[in-house]
Amino acid sequence: MNGPNNPPPIKPRTGIVGIERGIQEKQRATDASISQAFQDLSKLMAKAKEMVAISRSISTKIKEKQGDITEDETIRFKSYLLSLGIDDPVTRESYKSNDLYYTNLAKQIAEMLLVPIKEVGGMMTLTDAYCRVNRARGLQLLSPEDLLEACKLMEQLHLPVILRRFDSNVLVLQLSSYNDKSVVKMTAEFLKVNGMVTSGDLAKELGVPVTLALERLLTTEKFGFAVRDDSINGLTFYYNLFIHGNEELIAPYCL
Repeated sequence: MNGPNNPPPIKPRTGIVGIERGIQEKQRATDASISQAFQDLSKLMAKAKEMVAISRSISTKIKEKQGDITEDETIRFKSYLLSLGIDDPVTRESYKSNDLYYTNLAKQIAEMLLVPIKEVGGMMTLTDAYCRVNRARGLQLLSPEDLLEACKLMEQLHLPVILRRFDSNVLVLQLSSYNDKSVVKMTAEFLKVNGMVTSGDLAKELGVPVTLALERLLTTEKFGFAVRDDSINGLTFYYNLFIHGNEELIAPYCL
């Protein structure tokens, strides 16, 4: 109880001054957090460059010594190490014209993706390529438009990787040496052994995206070695017994 000798406690005032002080404290805490974040980011960038430099040094030494390491293994090892990042990514600011920028960008993308594309069967969706390239470039991110424009130049530059558009408008990067005939033969053999096949079945077998597996099946159908069943249960493919029966798989066509 509050009597004449016990006055009520005085509550702290929380007017405009108190609110302003609270905002200032929050602002100081935010500034400190942002400052720390940028310090951490700078350390990460410095570390990443150091890792790339070390990887280049190691791969060069291995290539010089050779020994039991084959040329192919040396190139693959170098590719794995350099995939940690691109130390000198091609940027628009480095070139006076768009033509030079896109030309050099196309060469760098082709060089970086050559081994990964080989390892996934000779073909990679442009979406996967975009993710891989930007992951390696760090903060120097490419726009989808710049990537596409650079990839359009690959064939005329005679690079080992080129851009391809399927009839379904799916865009992929593929090896310039990629051969539809061998792909059709392999896919037809899989159909002949397994009977009913979906794009998911083929994707699981080959370890490729479903989109690319479907394009392989559609290409096989285009050359007469597959037929489709498009029902409420989905799209499935079969080996074309109507034309080829049980004959050996020798593709009677020229690409």
